[in-house]
Amino acid sequence: MKGWSLVRIGVALAVASPAAAGTGWSRASDLSVWSAMRLYGAIAREQQALCGGFAPASVMRHWERRYGAREAAVAGLLAARYGAAAVQGASDPPALRAPCRPLPDGHWQRRYERLLRQLEARVSPDWQGLGPRPFAPAR
Repeated sequence: MKGWSLVRIGVALAVASPAAAGTGWSRASDLSVWSAMRLYGAIAREQQALCGGFAPASVMRHWERRYGAREAAVAGLLAARYGAAAVQGASDPPALRAPCRPLPDGHWQRRYERLLRQLEARVSPDWQGLGPRPFAPAR
């Protein structure tokens, strides 16, 4: 019994370990990352309204205030690179429903934020992260 327990723990750790560098979203196309980001955002907003009990209008205002400018900037840069039609086609992810969890969490919102940061870094040559760097060279 003890041997099988160790095997199970080893398999669980192997599955939970991070992937090697260069796999996953870092190798996906910009429009695929954009589409997934939009899908994760839609699921997060839906769960905040349906599972968290927040008013849908309030959720939309919060997301617009928090992410609206950043998402619009990325959408503009992607449209300049790939064309507005390609970005619009990738902006409409298929409907996906995720069940409510017993306790509210920010699982889908964190996924959305991670992909938004990745796209910002990819498409904007002067992107400096979430805020100004303390020792950024003068321009």
